[in-house]
Amino acid sequence: MKIKQLDDILANKIAAGEVIERPANVVKELVENSIDASSSKIDIIIEEGGMNLIQIIDDGSGMDKDDARLCFSRHATSKIYNDQDLFCIQTLGFRGEAIPSIASISHFVLKTSDGSQGSTVIYEFGKFIEQKQSDLNRGTNISVSKLFQNVPARLKYVKSVNAEFAHIQNYVERLSLSHPDIAFTLIHNDKMTYKTNGNGNLLEVIHQIYGLSVVKNMLNLKAGNDEFQIEGFIGKIEVNRASKNHIVTMVNHRIVKNQVAIDAINQAYRKYLADNRYPIAVINIEIDPYLVDVNVHPSKLEVKFSKEYELKQLIFDAVSKTLENVNLTYQVKEERPVFKPQLDQMDLDIDFRQEIPTKVQEKPQASFIQEKKQPLFVHEEKNEYITEPVEKLVEEPIQLEKVEVSLKEMKKKIFVKAQIHGTYIVGEDDSGMYLIDQHAAQERINYEYFLEKYSHPDMTMRDLLIPITVEYPLSECMMIEERKDLLKEVGIDLEPFGNGFIIKQLPMWMNQINEHLFIEDMIQQILKDNKIDLLSLQEHAIATLSCKASLKGNSHLSIESMQTIVDNLMRCDNPYVCPHGRPTIIHYSAYELEKLFKRVV
Repeated sequence: MKIKQLDDILANKIAAGEVIERPANVVKELVENSIDASSSKIDIIIEEGGMNLIQIIDDGSGMDKDDARLCFSRHATSKIYNDQDLFCIQTLGFRGEAIPSIASISHFVLKTSDGSQGSTVIYEFGKFIEQKQSDLNRGTNISVSKLFQNVPARLKYVKSVNAEFAHIQNYVERLSLSHPDIAFTLIHNDKMTYKTNGNGNLLEVIHQIYGLSVVKNMLNLKAGNDEFQIEGFIGKIEVNRASKNHIVTMVNHRIVKNQVAIDAINQAYRKYLADNRYPIAVINIEIDPYLVDVNVHPSKLEVKFSKEYELKQLIFDAVSKTLENVNLTYQVKEERPVFKPQLDQMDLDIDFRQEIPTKVQEKPQASFIQEKKQPLFVHEEKNEYITEPVEKLVEEPIQLEKVEVSLKEMKKKIFVKAQIHGTYIVGEDDSGMYLIDQHAAQERINYEYFLEKYSHPDMTMRDLLIPITVEYPLSECMMIEERKDLLKEVGIDLEPFGNGFIIKQLPMWMNQINEHLFIEDMIQQILKDNKIDLLSLQEHAIATLSCKASLKGNSHLSIESMQTIVDNLMRCDNPYVCPHGRPTIIHYSAYELEKLFKRVV
């Protein structure tokens, strides 16, 4: 085949395919242009998640009539003029691809004025329609409609209205964090969903996004050396989330996903937070533009530093020092035995004194339940039972050579005699000796308890004495709203309330768990996987609760408490392995013990 030059329309479509995947990308490119034009006020008007209309209005420098037409040409830009400028980029945009790319896949109307005569330019799907003079104030007004209508393949990947707008909302929120000196207004379907006043106060922007409960627990962060200056806010250890998405990093006020900074922040928090909890943080890294390369990613979301190790160490030291100065008591309390709740964790109070109706009623387990309540998220580096992800529930069970007795014999009464290292229970019966892993055993008990509850759900509701409220950024609230019917199927009925939701009722059986933490965990699963189904959500809940609610190693129990655990284990349908497939109980027959001591041949 012969090589031929692509026409501009096709070339622009290809360029659009690299950076314009959804309406939020259009908003990103156009709003960044407004920021580069020194705007102090930017209005973003959206209809139907951006599929009907995206309108960006700013009070920036605007363009004259010649530039208004020239900006639709590929690689036409006012940001750089030579190759040296490429290595000292101080603007958000610089490639000159955004406007021609967007105009090639939409109906695009540009109205702009630099303070003199205004100009209106119209393009449709890459074709020039008209240019005319307009009477306009200084600034730019861009309207984008009919997005992707000439590339139907792209329409297949567009999500629902709420999902697409959630991405737009999330982007505008992050952009306002990087530019608190700009007044942003976001309107969706004639309803204002977000607004900042542009007074330069970053804490006020954080308050707009996360609410008062978060902003009052933010700590000022400031550090620097000859190469870097770091400034922003980090959350106290009480303010944490189940996702890294709330760590916002900026380089010279450009939103980026900088793994160096994110890792440094997380490492500083690790001794305070459980492995699956992350802080809220907003930091900006000021650096000489010559020392950072922003031209390494199509969407300009990643950057490369010339001194990454020095930056990581600076951030780690700054965050660590800030946390130590404010939360020294938490650091001291971390040295207590891991099975005791830390102040930054919430207890999961599971009480098994009420047995499943099909089981035989027995004495209350007051000792080990009331004395050893466990947090849902426990940071225990030496705990070998919870190091694997919950998803590995169906791992191939370990084959035990020591189990040589029949299931009928195993279900006989085992009498507890002792405990080893606060981890293993020693028991006996007529056939020999048993070693029981108390964490794995209780995990199996918990697993079957919750499995029974979800297999035969009793949705008889009870009114909460104090309703539970959960707060999330609006972008996440919209995603939760889309899936709240799924949450209702597992007993969580959400009603919109303030910056989040309120839960006024829960199923009767949920009084045996830490309700607030359970609800947050379920919501996080929906936020992490927007395709999760009911069965997967239930499996996650069962596995998480059964593992995290179980006793950990080095939990010293009374004989009565250990006997209760063993009795409950032997009532399980499958008492021999935990949900991860690891053994709960190992049996040594009397004959094997005699062989070990060479009493028999």
